[in-house]
Amino acid sequence: MGAIYTKAQKAATQKYINSTDQIRVRTSKGNLDFIKNHAMNMGESFGEFVNRAITEAIYRDRGDVFVENTHSDEYGISGKLLLSKDNQYEMDYIIDGVRKIKLLDKREDVPENFISDYAWMSLENEYESDLLGGE
Repeated sequence: MGAIYTKAQKAATQKYINSTDQIRVRTSKGNLDFIKNHAMNMGESFGEFVNRAITEAIYRDRGDVFVENTHSDEYGISGKLLLSKDNQYEMDYIIDGVRKIKLLDKREDVPENFISDYAWMSLENEYESDLLGGE
């Protein structure tokens, strides 16, 4: 007996597809298994690893250093706190399908023991400014 694909499953699948972009990449023969094995060894899916590798390469190319992941429970959004080559913090986040990297304060303006709080407060402030019009 075959599984029944319900309307709810179809709607959930369509919602997921509409919330993502697709990238098609070609690689040399024999490289795919190498990449998949590495992703598995890192505890990631193939897609998670590829997304992380691309993002980390972009940060490196820009001269940014990843500081930490941050999340706002209030708004249900996540972002990454970065340190720019100019020694300023930046917030990398996606809102409504648009990725933004916003320049924040200079590193020396933020005490080291306040970084985690600073990260999520900055994320919430950027969200409120961008999406809610500064409310």
